[in-house]
Amino acid sequence: MLKLITLEIKKFKLGGYVKAAFIANVILLTFLFFAYFVDKSEGLQAFKDYNELIIMSGTFIRLIFIIFSAVILSRLIIEEYKSNTISLLFTYPISRKKIILSKLIIVFSFTFISIVLSNIFIVGIIYFVGLFMDIVLEEFSLAIITSNLIPLFLSAISSAGLGLLPLYFGMKKKSIPATIISAIIITSLVNSTITDGFSLYNYIVIPLALGGLGILMAYLSIRNIDTVDV
Repeated sequence: MLKLITLEIKKFKLGGYVKAAFIANVILLTFLFFAYFVDKSEGLQAFKDYNELIIMSGTFIRLIFIIFSAVILSRLIIEEYKSNTISLLFTYPISRKKIILSKLIIVFSFTFISIVLSNIFIVGIIYFVGLFMDIVLEEFSLAIITSNLIPLFLSAISSAGLGLLPLYFGMKKKSIPATIISAIIITSLVNSTITDGFSLYNYIVIPLALGGLGILMAYLSIRNIDTVDV
């Protein structure tokens, strides 16, 4: 399986998505600094504490990378069905299910790792800049790290699972637009922040359940793949 995953990464040159992920983080960081300076010019404080910062940046990060996962799913699976190159791939002496599973593992892993590293990157940069500016009023401490570490990993796992859900809609008619649009709708619903910093991710059982649903629906999309004609 590991060899198959490596071949898929090389075949589709997925290293480009790593660069795109970094650029997305820089854009998000720019937006957060812009929000800080706009509020400061009006005599306001953009981020009162790190919890507020983590909720805001985490919401955008999840949105970005669930959509990223839909784009990668489109390229690795949907596009191959549309161009019928998947037929050639299925002639190899490897289980069809194993081939598709390797692609899903790539997407899940990319989303999970990207969300974790992006959160660390964003908060880390703001903390460093905050040593010279009053970006966050609260003093950064070990307690902040420990209290957010488990929620961060659970959020990343659930989002990575949720990122597979658009496959179900894309496979219906082998449609790339349906895959990406469904991802946008899903992230808009799940990551919507209501009042006073409240988010569905405040109750981790909800996104975990949705992440499990994403994995289940992805499985249902490929369960009969060994017997169904392309």
